Amino acid sequence: MTDAPHDRSQRFFDAVLPALKAAGYAEYGSQQRLADDTGMSPGTVSRLMRGKTIPDIQFFPALAEASGIPALELFVLAGHLPDEALESQQTLSETNQSQVGSEKITPEEAADRLGFRDDVRRNIFIGFIETLKNAPTADDSRDTSGGATAQM
Repeated sequence: MTDAPHDRSQRFFDAVLPALKAAGYAEYGSQQRLADDTGMSPGTVSRLMRGKTIPDIQFFPALAEASGIPALELFVLAGHLPDEALESQQTLSETNQSQVGSEKITPEEAADRLGFRDDVRRNIFIGFIETLKNAPTADDSRDTSGGATAQM
């Protein structure tokens, strides 16, 4: 049996809001900073901070960075992935097994191995993986031109 939608939302807010506050997003003006840091609209940030709206999943990677909560945990807390997704991650960490040298698998194979059978969760998971694969990294966004001052 799954949690009721309200229970899932409350679980999400109970974890995310204290983490955001601890990360400095509770002071005056911090909602705009959170919007800037995550790409969410100021209205969405306001509703998030009031415990009214869980943001779209496209913002979870940036929200994870801002809150310090791993993106996978955000997906579970929001009800997009089953709790078992975290359990499999914890099992891997606890046994100190390494994925180094293991065969590469496709996002579809990963979804199968994680047990995502329904189309909605499979598509969310696969879309999230594809988004991460195509997202620029910190190295990609580094400006090596010397900045505006150096170019004058």
